[in-house]
Amino acid sequence: MRNVARIKLGYYPLPPAEGSRLRRLLSFPSGPTSVLDPCAGTGAALAQLTEDANVTRYAVELDAERARQAKDAGIQTIHANLFDVQARVESFSLLYLNPPYDSEVASFGNKRMEFLFLQRTARWLVNGGVLVMVVPHGRLQDCVPLLAEMFSKFQVLRLTDPESDRFDQVVLLAVRSRISAAAYESNRQKLIEAIWKKPLPSLVGGEARYDVPPSRPAEMVHRGLPLDEIEDLVIASAAWNKTRSFLLPKEESAVGRPITPLHGGHVGLLCTAGLLNGVFGSDQDRHIARWRTVKYVTTFEEKVDGFTEVHKKERFSNELALVYADGRTLVLTDEKKKDKETKDAERTPAPRAA
Repeated sequence: MRNVARIKLGYYPLPPAEGSRLRRLLSFPSGPTSVLDPCAGTGAALAQLTEDANVTRYAVELDAERARQAKDAGIQTIHANLFDVQARVESFSLLYLNPPYDSEVASFGNKRMEFLFLQRTARWLVNGGVLVMVVPHGRLQDCVPLLAEMFSKFQVLRLTDPESDRFDQVVLLAVRSRISAAAYESNRQKLIEAIWKKPLPSLVGGEARYDVPPSRPAEMVHRGLPLDEIEDLVIASAAWNKTRSFLLPKEESAVGRPITPLHGGHVGLLCTAGLLNGVFGSDQDRHIARWRTVKYVTTFEEKVDGFTEVHKKERFSNELALVYADGRTLVLTDEKKKDKETKDAERTPAPRAA
C-alpha cells in the first residue's frame, strides 16, 4: 500500500457527485430487493445508489466507527472482516464493490484486495444481478478472467471528480450471467475492449441503464471473532493482570517531581523522541497523539560588492497530529515567536486622538 493509502487506511469513499450519476443508470423493481456493499464505510454510497428504491440494504465494514455510522443510517451492517462472513449463493440483486486498494499479507503470491473481494462476493449475486465496481483503472486487468467467466454487458467509465481523477478511478458495470465455455473467449475480448478503450468514456449519467432484478431478503452470518470486544475483555481480565508481568518487558518509570521545571526545550526533546506519543482520552475524545520535528527553510538574498548572495536559514519546529476515534484529525504546529509578535503588533489598534 502506498503512503497516501496508508494514511487513508485504504478507504476511498465514492464522491457524492459520482454517486448521483451512477444512480441514474440503475432501475429498481417495485418489489423487494436485497443489495450489498461488502466494504461499506459509513454506508453513504450504498444509500445514494439505492435512493428512493424499495430495497433492503446489507453491508460489511471492518472499521468499528464507520460500521456504527452505517448501522445508524438504517443499513443491516456486520462489523467484521468480509472473509469471516458467509452468505448463500445468489442472495443479492445489486453488488456495489469499492474495496480497499491494497494487497493481502501472505507468505507468497500476494493477491490484490480488489480481486479477492470480487472473488468472495461475485457468487452472492443472483443471475441477472448488477455489479457496480469502483477501482483504479489498472487494477481491472487482474479481475479479467473472473469477470469474463461470470458477467456480461460490460461498461467501463472514467470517474471525473477531482478526488477520483487523482487515483485514476473507473467504474465497471456488468450483469451476472451464465457464460458457456464456447462463449468465454468472445466475452473476454469484449471486456478487454471495454477496459482499454481509448479514449475511455467518462461517466455522465446518461449511459445505458441496468435493470436490477428483485430478490428475497438475504441472510448473512459472521463466523469470525469479535476482535475489538475480545481485546477489551482480555485487558480487563484477572488472568491478564496476573500474567502480563511474565509476557511483557518490565516498564521503566520515573517517580517523583523533576529536579527543575520542564522548559520548552525539554518538552521538545521528549516529544521528538516519541516519549509523549500514545493513546489518550476516553469516549468521543479518545485519540492517538504523535509528535514529529519539522524543518523550515527560509531563503533570502543579499547584494554584496555587486554580487547576489543567497542565504538559507533553517528552523526546526514541533508538530502534533491527533487522530480521534470518530475519524476527526487535527494538526497543531508551533508558531515562531517572532512571527506571532509581528501578528500581535499588526492587530494592535492605533491610539485614538484625545
